[in-house]
Amino acid sequence: MLLRRTVLKDNRYDFFRKTILPILIFIGLIVVISVVFNAIFDGKFLSVENINAVSINAIIASFTAWGICFLFALNYMDLSLGAVMTIAAFTAGELGNAIGPAGVALGGLAIGMALMVINFNVFAWTKIPSWVAGLGMCLIYEAITGFYVKFKSGLGSFAVMLNEEYAIFGRFPGVYIVFIIGLILATLIYNHTTLGLRTRAIGARPNIARIMGVNIPKTLIQIGIVCGFFIGCAGFIKESHSLRLGNMTNLTSLSMVFPPLTTVFLARVLSRWINIIIAVPFCAFLIYACYNMLAIIGVPSGTLQETVLGLFVIVFGVISQRGTKEIIK
Repeated sequence: MLLRRTVLKDNRYDFFRKTILPILIFIGLIVVISVVFNAIFDGKFLSVENINAVSINAIIASFTAWGICFLFALNYMDLSLGAVMTIAAFTAGELGNAIGPAGVALGGLAIGMALMVINFNVFAWTKIPSWVAGLGMCLIYEAITGFYVKFKSGLGSFAVMLNEEYAIFGRFPGVYIVFIIGLILATLIYNHTTLGLRTRAIGARPNIARIMGVNIPKTLIQIGIVCGFFIGCAGFIKESHSLRLGNMTNLTSLSMVFPPLTTVFLARVLSRWINIIIAVPFCAFLIYACYNMLAIIGVPSGTLQETVLGLFVIVFGVISQRGTKEIIK
C-alpha cells in the first residue's frame, strides 16, 4: 500500500512537472510581455475590445491548426485549407441567412467535412504528393468561389453577407463555447482514440501500419472527416466574425494557411513540454498578439507584417525540425 501511494505521488509530481508547470510558465511569459507592452503603449493592448479581437482571430487559427496537426501526423500537407475554409464560410453565411444560427454551423461543418473527404480521397487514390494534390484542389476551390462571387455580383449583391443577428459564433460567448468544445474534441481524438493512434502510425511507418492491419484508405477518409470538422468550424466562426468574406483567387487563399501553419510549428517546438493540441491555442494567441502589437506601434499591414510572419514560419520551422535526420517531405 505504501509503495502504491509513493508511485501515485510520483506520477502526480511528474504530471505537474512535465505538463502543468510548462503551461503555467508559458502563460506567465505571455502575461509578462503583454503587461510590459501595455504599459509602454498607454493601455492600448490589454483593453477588453482588443484582447477579444486577438482571441477570436487566435481561435479561428487554432481550429485550422488542429486540422494541420492531423495532417502533419500523417506527413501530409494540404495547401487548399484556406480555400476550403472560404467555401465553408460562404455556405455558412447563405444557410445561416436562410435558417438562422443552426444553419451557420451546419453549413460550415457540412462543406468543411465534404471537401476534406474529397481531398483525402484524392490523396489516398492518386498516390501523388499531398502538397501537389492540395495545390490543385486549391485552384479548383478558388475557381468555384470566383464563379460564385461573379454570379452574385451580377445580381447586384455581395457573395455572402451574414445577417448580424445570426452571427452568434463570432462574438462572446458563442465563439468561446465553440472553442472549448473544439479543444476537448481535438485533445480526445488526437491523444486518446484509436484513430489518433492509427494516424501517427501511418505517418511514422505506413508499411508497418498496413502489416499490423490498419486499413489506410479507410483511416484517411476518417481523418478527412475530422480535419473537415475543424476547418468547417474555422469557416463558420470566420464568417460570423467578419460577416462577409472577399473573393479568393490566384492562390490568395494560401495567406489564410500561413498563420495556422506558423502556430503548428511553434506548438511543435513546445510539444516537448506541452501536448501539441493544448499548445496550439496559446501559440495562436501569441502570434496574433504579435500582429496586434506591430499594428499598435505603427507597422503597416501587408508587406512588413507578412515579412514578420514569414520569419516566424522559417524560425519555428527550423526549430521544430531540429534533430530530424531524414528528408523532410
